[in-house]
Amino acid sequence: MRQRDTHELHGGVQPTGGSAVPVTTASAPSASAATASAVSAVVADHPPLTRREALARERATAQMTAAPAPAAPVANTATVGSAHSATEAKAPRSRVRTLQVVGQAVVISALVAGTGAFVGLSTPVDLTVDGQAVSTRTFGHTVADALAAEGVQVAAGDEVSPGVDADLSRGIDIVVNTAKDIDLSVDGIASTETTTAHTVAQALADLGIDPAGAEVSPGLDTPLEGGGSTGLTVVTPKTLTVRADGETIPVEATAASVAEVLAHAGVDVADTDFVTAPLSAPVVTGQNIDVMRTATTTEEVEETVKRPVEKKKTDKLLDGKTKVEEKGKDGTRKVVYEVGTVDGTEVSRVEKSEEILEEPVTEVVLVGTGDPNDPDSYEVPPDDGTAMSTDAIKEMLGGPGSPWYKIVQCESEFNPRAVNRQNNKYFGLFQFGVPTWQGVGGSGNPADASPQEQFLRAKILQERYGWSQWECAGMVGVG
Repeated sequence: MRQRDTHELHGGVQPTGGSAVPVTTASAPSASAATASAVSAVVADHPPLTRREALARERATAQMTAAPAPAAPVANTATVGSAHSATEAKAPRSRVRTLQVVGQAVVISALVAGTGAFVGLSTPVDLTVDGQAVSTRTFGHTVADALAAEGVQVAAGDEVSPGVDADLSRGIDIVVNTAKDIDLSVDGIASTETTTAHTVAQALADLGIDPAGAEVSPGLDTPLEGGGSTGLTVVTPKTLTVRADGETIPVEATAASVAEVLAHAGVDVADTDFVTAPLSAPVVTGQNIDVMRTATTTEEVEETVKRPVEKKKTDKLLDGKTKVEEKGKDGTRKVVYEVGTVDGTEVSRVEKSEEILEEPVTEVVLVGTGDPNDPDSYEVPPDDGTAMSTDAIKEMLGGPGSPWYKIVQCESEFNPRAVNRQNNKYFGLFQFGVPTWQGVGGSGNPADASPQEQFLRAKILQERYGWSQWECAGMVGVG
């Protein structure tokens, strides 16, 4: 619609609506006919009013009719300085007042119309963020639009129902549960978790942790705040067994570590004690914890110092045979030990010092390297006056592989008192005749001599005349 030039109006007043508004003076008690004619003449010069302008004029007329304007004071003709009367000078003021009222009415009408448009075009929604609910209206078309209008920022891990791409409908319920980080410790085992729960209790349920009977810090009703990690500690009830000082102690407690379990059991642990698990280690139901008492003491004792042995090789003994050439003697010493015990049982012994009380004497042992077929390799043991057993005689002769062993087995079957049953002329292990016995230095009956002497005389005989002196030698393959 075309705007009129406001200077066309009498007195140069600019109405609020931007268009010239016709004014009636019928209700003015002091207006003259000449003034009314003049105003009408001015208004009549304008083009026809629009429907909106006509309605505004009718509202203004009704207001002026209902509330007549108060009488204006008589103007001082000297001050005005014109040919018009006081009544004629009053007309412009009534016009200004009317234009202001009409303008205010137009503004109020626009506000009312705008409010109706807002209500008619926006969508009402119910928004709940982390349990905090609010009702609002939005011009958006999706859940994302509604969240943006309320300044709600959605981050990764947040739960939004319905989804951010869902279309809006009247009275829709939008629920946002933001992701929250939790530094969780369950029975001493630490982890970092994320949840959309609102409280500690909801978070535990979300993580599958049963808080029944457990110690939870902070409390179950504590709200979870976003923007940072919340520390959450859970210690569950457990049944364990402590074994210490010969006792078995059952423990039922909400303990997170070995140290807490031992405290519940009333078991003190010293720095020197041994525990089957570190004191700071987490515990589980059914676990056994053993406490072993350790101690360290010193002990002074006298000990035998074994005689050293020196070995010498000789071909005068059969290969592998040994003989003590010089007898040794053990010594003694005083020793101080540091002894470690666990629950009274010795587990370590460390020598700290010693004092020799008697020096040991070295023993010299001959080790034989002689050939079994060499008669000189067979050494006769000394005669100590005791009777020799058959096994001792066999050992003296060198065993089954020895030529002496084979000859004696054939001649006498290892009997040092044997007598030839055919002629009663041959005696002993080697079946000596008396003249032959005497010829090698023997005396008396050979059967009466010790096995050692009989062997000694046989070696002399062999050295002089060889193996042919015995009939059995050829029979057993000796010589």
